[in-house]
Amino acid sequence: GLSSDQLQRVTDYVEAHLDEDLSLATLSRVAAVSAAHLKTLFKRSTGLPVHEYVIQRRVERARTLLLRGELPTGQVALEAGFSHQSHMARWMRRVLGVTPGDILRSRA
Repeated sequence: GLSSDQLQRVTDYVEAHLDEDLSLATLSRVAAVSAAHLKTLFKRSTGLPVHEYVIQRRVERARTLLLRGELPTGQVALEAGFSHQSHMARWMRRVLGVTPGDILRSRA
C-alpha cells in the first residue's frame, strides 16, 4: 500500500480540494507515484478505489452542509464538488440511501 505519509498527503489533498476536479493524474502527482500505481496502492491502503473514496467524502461534505442549513441545495452541490444538484442527489441516494430533501426534512 501507500506509505502513511503518501496516504496522508492524498487524503488531505482530497479534503482540501473536494470542490475541484480531482483527477487520478492530479492525485498521483500528490502521492508521487504513477496513476496506475496509485489505483492499486490506494485500494490496498484504504479498501476503496480512489474514485469511490472521493465520492464518499463529497457525499459526507454535502450532508454536513445540508444539515447546517446555511446554503441552498444547488450551492451545497457545488461546494461539495458535484457538477450539479441532481448529480449530488444521485450519489447521496447510492451512498447514504437518502436524498438531499430527506436530509433537509430531518433537520426540522
